[in-house]
Amino acid sequence: MKTSRFTAFSAALFCALLLVSLEAGAAPSNENILPPSKAAALPPQTNIGDIEYACDNTGHVVCHLSDFMKRAKVCALIVVKADVTTFEKYDLANEFCAQEKAPPNGPAKLYGVASVTKSITSTVLGHVLATRGASSKGDFEKELSKTVGELTPQMRSGPLAGYADVPLDQLLRMRSGIWWSEYGWYGLFSGAALFAKLVRDDMQESVITFSRRFGFRSGSSLFNYSALDAAVAAAMAERLLRNGSLTHFFQTGLWTAIGAESKATWGVDNTGLAIGPCCFKASARDLARFGLFVLRGGRDAAGHVVIPQAWFNIATKPSARFPGIRPPFQNNGCRLDYGYFWWLRQNRNDFTAVGRDGQFLHVFPDSNTVIVQISDWHGWTNGDALECETFRAHDALASAIGQHGRQ
Repeated sequence: MKTSRFTAFSAALFCALLLVSLEAGAAPSNENILPPSKAAALPPQTNIGDIEYACDNTGHVVCHLSDFMKRAKVCALIVVKADVTTFEKYDLANEFCAQEKAPPNGPAKLYGVASVTKSITSTVLGHVLATRGASSKGDFEKELSKTVGELTPQMRSGPLAGYADVPLDQLLRMRSGIWWSEYGWYGLFSGAALFAKLVRDDMQESVITFSRRFGFRSGSSLFNYSALDAAVAAAMAERLLRNGSLTHFFQTGLWTAIGAESKATWGVDNTGLAIGPCCFKASARDLARFGLFVLRGGRDAAGHVVIPQAWFNIATKPSARFPGIRPPFQNNGCRLDYGYFWWLRQNRNDFTAVGRDGQFLHVFPDSNTVIVQISDWHGWTNGDALECETFRAHDALASAIGQHGRQ
């Protein structure tokens, strides 16, 4: 989501970016996330046809799925009614997602999902807390009320000392109080741009050393969308592990639990830490499997509990302790709330991960449905309007596949 707000702090960030050495650093690095020996089968395929949906806010204009695929530049679309059926559609002409390298759109392609990664990061952190003994809502709330410094004493000093007094619950709701501008002024002067250059693209700095530039609003718990909060959440998760890297923990834990059929990749910083806010790539089918895992409340395909349901009951619900998200960070055409790096549709039970190019991992608990959409929006061009239409299309898709399941 975008904002055109300009601040003096953003200008300072841009100046810092201009002063960065022109010498290129190392190429971005990615860790392979290998699949288990046996994949979990998705439900059998079906064709729900060229469904209709209300493509405007009034419901007076009717569009078809084929219209939506073109207008929203959809490269891949998967709708899964859990344990019933799957609908799968790709842009086989390869008109969209041209920024992604071969292979062409289809089941074998690994798609970059941008900020959808944040929702994966929060789920991995929930898994870490579960391995440390949290199982009930009370257990998780006890851990979530602790500050970053209490949970990870090694982060009380050094570059991340500013986060030491931030409760984990506030970190995961992006209410850390950090002075951060995600989008800057028309895409310029942003913390995210500086992060992309120094941490991801040139690999000159780690997540930890990069964070030293940023201060905090004392006592603030206002919502401020921040890639750095997600990066710190990943750093915390790795430090809470008894040993090993976060990517290895994810591979042997959640990627195995969902029964992935393909490898994934996750971008890392120059210390090998998974980059929490971005840089994850996977097949659309495996993203659907991840969504089914969340839909099942943390159970694998065989029904075994990996992350207790209590985690998702907190992570995918708004908090009563904070006021609603303020503009300009919400889409005023289809207002959203925020959970633990999940976007929550107001007054509804469905929730979604959202990436900047129109990637969605949308979970509908009431209809037992998961929708994965990979689009080509070029950094949210006309994204607010397309997002609202996407939700209307998703509602219709969830309804259509549900009706098919009852036949």
